[in-house]
Amino acid sequence: METATLVRQLGLWSSGRGSLQQKLARALMDVIRHGDVAPGLRLPSERALAGALQISRTTVVAAYDALREHGWLDSRAGSGTWVCRRSPVVGAARSSAQESALAASPLLGLLDQRGDEDVVELALGTPLPLEELPAERFTLPGDEQAALLRDRGYYPFGLPALRQAIAAEFCRSGLPTDREQVLVTNGAQHAFMLCAMLSLQRGDTALLEDPTYFGAIDACRAIGARIATVPVGPGGAAPAAIRGRMTAAGARLIYLTTTFQNPTGTVMPIQARKDLARMVSEFGVTVVDDRTMADLILEGSPPPPLAAFAPDQPILTIGSLSKLVWPGLRVGWIRAPEPMVQRLARLKSAMDLGSPITTQAVAARLVGTLDEVRGLRRQQLKPRRDLLASLLSERIPDWTFRVPHGGLFLWVKLPSGDAREFAQFAVRHGVVTLPGSTLSADESHTAFLRLPFLAEPETLRRGVDRLATAWRLFQSPARTNRRPSVAVLQ
Repeated sequence: METATLVRQLGLWSSGRGSLQQKLARALMDVIRHGDVAPGLRLPSERALAGALQISRTTVVAAYDALREHGWLDSRAGSGTWVCRRSPVVGAARSSAQESALAASPLLGLLDQRGDEDVVELALGTPLPLEELPAERFTLPGDEQAALLRDRGYYPFGLPALRQAIAAEFCRSGLPTDREQVLVTNGAQHAFMLCAMLSLQRGDTALLEDPTYFGAIDACRAIGARIATVPVGPGGAAPAAIRGRMTAAGARLIYLTTTFQNPTGTVMPIQARKDLARMVSEFGVTVVDDRTMADLILEGSPPPPLAAFAPDQPILTIGSLSKLVWPGLRVGWIRAPEPMVQRLARLKSAMDLGSPITTQAVAARLVGTLDEVRGLRRQQLKPRRDLLASLLSERIPDWTFRVPHGGLFLWVKLPSGDAREFAQFAVRHGVVTLPGSTLSADESHTAFLRLPFLAEPETLRRGVDRLATAWRLFQSPARTNRRPSVAVLQ
């Protein structure tokens, strides 16, 4: 097995509690359990894996020894270390092929982190509720709650009041929308999964931006679709490039984040949106316009949704309250032509019969106050964006990035080295980051990191201090023989 392949599958293995030896052993068990490393496969040598993970060979030896003792690994004199073929432990732990494909995703591991409290998390884009929003905004008055308790509770298309509120928001954004053109979902990830299930079958091709949101990559792979990519430039993905890749790959679905693209923060210009809308009318291909970042406006006014330029075409516009209000409020939506909404609702009802109506009722009240919430987020995020940009320019001046006008992230380019290796190195200095290859279907963009500016100012300062220390040591020729200077993860 190639060392680089195993390192990629291990992911951010060194976050969390315990010694490095314990964390590495757990991570190795996970990749074996999920089928990423099959029985009978030879693992890299202790020296090779230690070098790739930037840890001591003693740590790898100890982790391999622990797994041998518990029946996961076997060693052969002169042949190295292998995953046991006949071990009942390994046989009982392996999952299905689909589960193994999903296990390689960073999404579950990042969301399920239970790490050391002293570790600075600069990987996820998950905002906390705004302190200025009183807790009462997330509850219902007694009479409204009592009325819901008398309701049958099943609304496959979504609570009518919420659908109407979302439709009104689309109208204000320049996209005429009726309630019947809106389907409520359990967040934007659920929304995209439904869009992908509607448009793709196993073996079909989806065209995704490169880089892109890793949840979209996960969804397409879960369906068994092939993935083609189109590069993201200063104005997002160019319509001419989209057309060329779509026709060459025979794509049946195109996924785009046209406003504050995740992770680059780019915005597709109005003329490009018009050109793309004409292409959709010409080819009839389904396009998903993900607008989960579109409400995070820090400067200026972004263009209207893509569907505003072709409102009756197969453009599925998705959004949610997660990034603007709170990820714990699992409410999203799809805006589409009514016949497509009907088909999407049939798919959704086969899964859940309808989203929880109490949550939807709270969301309906919040959607009516989105202008206020947008203003509060802007007041919070713009100073933090500027602070993170200033700190990086001062402490790590050879890192380059463009300051976006909205969204949650800086897309940072390293001048040298592999960001995957640096992310492994940085987490042992007390800061978790997300390498760019995680946001690429073909695992390119290895020179990039995605850094959110969501954290409190003091946390951002502490995180950049640790990144600066890690980067200085990472560049040192002697780094493979040097122990990390921050002991919080030892």
